Amino acid sequence: MKIILTGATGVLGSHIMYELLELFIKKPNLNNKLYIIARNNGKNSAENRINELLSSYYTPKILQNIGLNDLNKYIEIINFDIVVKEELFLEKIKGAYLIHSAGYVNLSTDEELKDKIFDENVQLTKTLFSVLHPYIKKFIYIGTAFSSGIRKGLIGTDFHNLDFTPEHRNTYEYAKYHSENFIARECRAIGLPFQILRPSVIGGKMLGTENNYFIPKYMVFYLLAKFFHFTANRKGKQENVRIIVNAETSLNIIPVDYVAKVVVNTFEKDDIEQLNIVNKKSFNMLKGLELIMNEVGYTNFTFIANDLDFEYKNSVEKMYYESIGKHLKPYFISDANEYDTTLLNSILEIPKLDNEGFTNLIRYAIANNFQDIKV
Repeated sequence: MKIILTGATGVLGSHIMYELLELFIKKPNLNNKLYIIARNNGKNSAENRINELLSSYYTPKILQNIGLNDLNKYIEIINFDIVVKEELFLEKIKGAYLIHSAGYVNLSTDEELKDKIFDENVQLTKTLFSVLHPYIKKFIYIGTAFSSGIRKGLIGTDFHNLDFTPEHRNTYEYAKYHSENFIARECRAIGLPFQILRPSVIGGKMLGTENNYFIPKYMVFYLLAKFFHFTANRKGKQENVRIIVNAETSLNIIPVDYVAKVVVNTFEKDDIEQLNIVNKKSFNMLKGLELIMNEVGYTNFTFIANDLDFEYKNSVEKMYYESIGKHLKPYFISDANEYDTTLLNSILEIPKLDNEGFTNLIRYAIANNFQDIKV
């Protein structure tokens, strides 16, 4: 089996890489090959970045036991700039599955970042399709469940045959939705099988016993915890922060290792074109915020309903709403929704995220001082 993977140095992509290599180990075949499309990061080459991911304390034990030299027999790393011009590479990947996990996750609502966020997510997808579509057997696109836009009630798996145009909270959601539509339209036009897999907010590992709650980069709800963790530890009295939140709304969080396992269990299934990889039950936003504030030790806060005439009362409130709060607010005031998980649960049982599990995610982040893994 030949598989092309983008985004292998990212939060989800690295875990998809782990799962694919484990699949190759458990089902050995001389033709198994994982082509990783990556870029150098400054002086750190793509090869070094991948090798670090395969030889660190957080690398799954089954891969550590095989060792870096033997793992590299399954892998060929291709610099993205070479992909678009090296005919020899294109000939080698004939008949491969493409799992496109690379993306630029940025929930910013800042006007000056709109073009960058859109281009980083959309242009790469279009370039990969343009170059690789004559050679691959299937295009698997990793989107986001939030490309559904601002919705309430039960959300199904089909985002492309709606009787309305979704309204999105930010450019990231819109860019992912735009990319999905592009892939679905272009693949159908040439008869190329495709699949759109959409995780919700990705949290730390929760399956098995290895490195539970680990995540290589802290995003979304972790960023709010990080903000108030460091603010709580500043000298002086805690200033009251009013957090604008809809008491009914919720946030859907799914463990990164679960998402990776679903991707690897699904990409060969020709009967699945769209799938939301989400939790069966979203986590109430108010309860989540209370748990976060309790864990980080910030006690002087108040929940309020949306106030259009909101004015800052102190420096911490101003700092919050002019940074992470500005970008998270659209999620905090959204109507409550849930996802139809009937199909997903039949593929792999969905892990439950309760108060204890959510608290453990935050505790892990605090214990590790919210330090991202940089490769």
